[in-house]
Amino acid sequence: MADPTTNLYQGASMTDTYDYSGGYQNMYNQTPGNYFVDPYRTGDQAAQDTLADLYEAEFQDYLNRFFPVEQDLIQQMTTGFEGLQQEEIGRAQQATATQYANVQGQQARRMAGYGLQMSSGYAQDASRGETSAIVAARNFARLRSEERRDQILSGGIGSALTQKSVISG
Repeated sequence: MADPTTNLYQGASMTDTYDYSGGYQNMYNQTPGNYFVDPYRTGDQAAQDTLADLYEAEFQDYLNRFFPVEQDLIQQMTTGFEGLQQEEIGRAQQATATQYANVQGQQARRMAGYGLQMSSGYAQDASRGETSAIVAARNFARLRSEERRDQILSGGIGSALTQKSVISG
């Protein structure tokens, strides 16, 4: 079976029969995904009928390709949002903790190269800084996920992607 775009511009399937008096006999009883626009129509309403068929084929294509994705996204944002939000917060927390562990490891190796050890004051300061950064990352992830949810549910996700979130501090 050919794809809808091929059928839209090149003709209907082999099961359709053309009668030269009125177009394709099987025009309105086609299976989903098999749309045909007759480029050889004649008469006063030919352009109007062709345009109507194009709009109908475009709408059916939307229903087949994009509508299920939109429905899934809406379902995720309404019923499964809390789980998705917690996953995002967990990823932000893990990324921050990993980065702090990397920085502390680098600092320890750098100081060990000079024969020094990190003081307990430095470790406590780093721990407080890590805690503060984790809290900030969790809050930002929560706020950003709620903002994205609101944009998706209101239909403004396209404009949200072009704007950058700025943290004032």
